[in-house]
Amino acid sequence: MGRLTDHDFEVVCRDLFSDALGIPLEIFPRGRDRGVDLRHTGPAGTTVVQCKHWPSATQKTLIRRLIKDELPKVRALAPDRYIVATTVGLTVDGKEELRSAFSPYVRGTGDLYGVDEIVAELLRRPDLVRRHFRLWLSSTAVLQTVLNQDQYLRSSWLQKRLPGVADTFVPHEGFERAQQLLDTQRVCVIAGIPGVGKTTVALMLTAWLMGNGYEVHEITQDVDEIGTLWREGTRQVFLYDDFLGRTTLDAPLNKNEDNRLLSVIREIQETPGKALVMTTRDYLLEHARLRHDRLAAPDVSDAVSVIRLTDLHRRVRGQILYNHVHHSSLPPDDKRRFADPKVWRPVVRHKNFNPRLVEETLRLSARQGQDVAAAMLENLDDPRRVWERIVENELTDEAVHMLEVLFTFRSAGLDDLEDSWHRYRKEMDRTADGRTFRRALQLLDGTMISVGQGRVAFHNPSIEDYVRFHLNAGRAHFSELLKALVHEEQVQRLVAAARIADGAAILARLREHESTVSTIVQAMGDDVETRLWHEDESRSTHLEWVLETAELLDSATLAAYVMQKTLSPFTPYGPFSHLEGLINSLDASPLVPQEHAQRFREKVTHAIHAEMLEYVEAGDWYWSIALYHQLRRTPSRASREQATEGLVRNALAELRWLAAEPEREPRIAYLELLEELVDFLLKQGAEDELPQEFAVVYGRAERVFALREAERNKWLQKHQIQRDPSAHSDAAHDHVLVTELMRKLDDTR
Repeated sequence: MGRLTDHDFEVVCRDLFSDALGIPLEIFPRGRDRGVDLRHTGPAGTTVVQCKHWPSATQKTLIRRLIKDELPKVRALAPDRYIVATTVGLTVDGKEELRSAFSPYVRGTGDLYGVDEIVAELLRRPDLVRRHFRLWLSSTAVLQTVLNQDQYLRSSWLQKRLPGVADTFVPHEGFERAQQLLDTQRVCVIAGIPGVGKTTVALMLTAWLMGNGYEVHEITQDVDEIGTLWREGTRQVFLYDDFLGRTTLDAPLNKNEDNRLLSVIREIQETPGKALVMTTRDYLLEHARLRHDRLAAPDVSDAVSVIRLTDLHRRVRGQILYNHVHHSSLPPDDKRRFADPKVWRPVVRHKNFNPRLVEETLRLSARQGQDVAAAMLENLDDPRRVWERIVENELTDEAVHMLEVLFTFRSAGLDDLEDSWHRYRKEMDRTADGRTFRRALQLLDGTMISVGQGRVAFHNPSIEDYVRFHLNAGRAHFSELLKALVHEEQVQRLVAAARIADGAAILARLREHESTVSTIVQAMGDDVETRLWHEDESRSTHLEWVLETAELLDSATLAAYVMQKTLSPFTPYGPFSHLEGLINSLDASPLVPQEHAQRFREKVTHAIHAEMLEYVEAGDWYWSIALYHQLRRTPSRASREQATEGLVRNALAELRWLAAEPEREPRIAYLELLEELVDFLLKQGAEDELPQEFAVVYGRAERVFALREAERNKWLQKHQIQRDPSAHSDAAHDHVLVTELMRKLDDTR
């Protein structure tokens, strides 16, 4: 059981003794546990199970530590039954010494479980063993009895790799899918991005089959090796890692290998006692399917299991990090640092979390004496370590150009993406037909991009990050890319990329091509629709963005464009709240004279006032009061006072009408209108003009407060439930488990 962590052992003991004793056991986080790892409290009293995972300790050391550290706690706790479970072997004399020391809480030596007794209990429960994969590796003695037997494992590489992988492996959803696939089809192709854990999953699958009596054969050249190694009547699993290669999309399979591979797959699927596990980068698999029709056959497609970063949820990530740190060659003090949530939490939560980066960072930092925690975050922040070789050396040009165009959208409709990609390729005098586009799309789909419901997006945030770096490094045809933009959002994306800390080169390129950017922005400005709602874009928000871009690029052309648009005769710019934002931007801009900003403010004020008077004259209370409030934000006190008499008149007319109407369903929006009407009449001292009607409407307005309070309480109750670990336990429970697991790194034993 040496490959179990302390936490693994406690979880195994919880499941084992819950079954053996027939009682549910609570598991407690690490800390001041008062001598309790597992506990059950019921009518028959309290049962405590103390778990000691010290595989390298002697019996003498265990007994001394238990008596010194745990016995005082047990006496204070006074449980009805005290059970010890340990990975240390216990002799008859050792058990008698412990029973005597812990009497009467230990009822007999049968309550003292050494490693031999625990293994015996586990052997009676194979289903429990299968649930704990790391336990399965240890308890079936795979690594002790199989790795050293040539008839089971005939690869020195696997003999070296498998023990280390077993130390750090954490079962996850992707592994379980692959295991089920291999169990049902005997063939499994594990695909995924670099570093996500494809080879690790493959090695654990082969270890699983070794435990069931399979020989493991590593395929290093091509599929013909399987025919050479094949022996009838013998259980065999063939591991073909990176069967499509590692470095280039242009290197095809060997001559007719696609046909031979398909034949072997079918033969294995039809032969009991044979299995095939293959791994590949998913983008290489997509490319191979395009070049080799046979690899698109159901025999291959149905056997593919893609390992995704989403399979590694927070608890799995925490366990992976813990295992790697725990088994690394870092000095003890460096390991202890990871017990601090300020150190491990940013790693576990990082959007680019990658097991390979974690492993490599620990390996290199131990060798170079680096600040390992800082180095790990830097590596996760820099997606180049994962994606640079792929994008710069392995993808086809048309696929790279698609990623560059997609970055300007982030998420695009297929038609828009193809239109922009087509223009981009044409600007570079490259092939840009539909067939080439579809091939690039197929190559990237499911690997670096995802396609669904007619839209295309990046498959993983780290890919998008890398493409931004790729653009910032000057590796795209920037001038041609600008000319290929078909929507304003594409320009906005590039401008946003130029604003961030690592976008200085993108900003420089935009400034270099300022005239092109200005032309595109001005051409697109005419397509902006003006709508009435605050949430929608409007001409005002567009001009505000153009002015911000002008300042970023130091573009007098774009500033002049904004000034020209705000000098023209007044036309609807969208909601007046949007106009307020544009006014403030003009005021603050160093590219706009103050005289111009002031004239525009006065023009907007006049327009609001004129429109308000029109609504007052028309008797429209609601629109006129909305514009009245808008004038609060402009220097227009006199303008507002001129309309007050008409507003009061309209308000009283509305009051009379509402009081005569049957009460409506008490919806929030309706009641808020009543509240606003009541407030206005009170502020103007007009409530006595129609006292009876005012009382009716005021009563209805009071419901605003009651309904708002009810909605607020409902919201609070809902969110309190969500924060309650018993109701929404997954995230909270995972966080607690990871916190306590990482604290074990602070153990000085």
